[in-house]
Amino acid sequence: MHFSVQDMFRLPYADKSFDVVIVSNALHIIPQPEKALAEIRRVLKNDGVLIAPTFTHGNSTLRGRLKLFFMKLVGFPLNSRWSSADYLAFLRQNGWTVRKSAVLKASFPLTYAECVKMEV
Repeated sequence: MHFSVQDMFRLPYADKSFDVVIVSNALHIIPQPEKALAEIRRVLKNDGVLIAPTFTHGNSTLRGRLKLFFMKLVGFPLNSRWSSADYLAFLRQNGWTVRKSAVLKASFPLTYAECVKMEV
């Protein structure tokens, strides 16, 4: 097993070099998450698996919106506000087949997504 923290927009690895890529709780806070998914797609083997859980704030309650407001005040970045369904649709629109997903209830809902490259 190899664990590495890298710039998700410019991964220093050869094409199709990984069996599994995990991007956890990051896609909702970065600008242009579709670019990160394209780079992940490049380094993932054709039969590889993307594991991409992220917070899905899109259908927040009043309490959730207040939490988001205070998080922004302290500098927590938030570039995408997806509902769970919107997040899974975003993955599909960017070339991924969602093989498994689940919504985990917490202070903020977290959508777990396990994906494979969509066949062209």
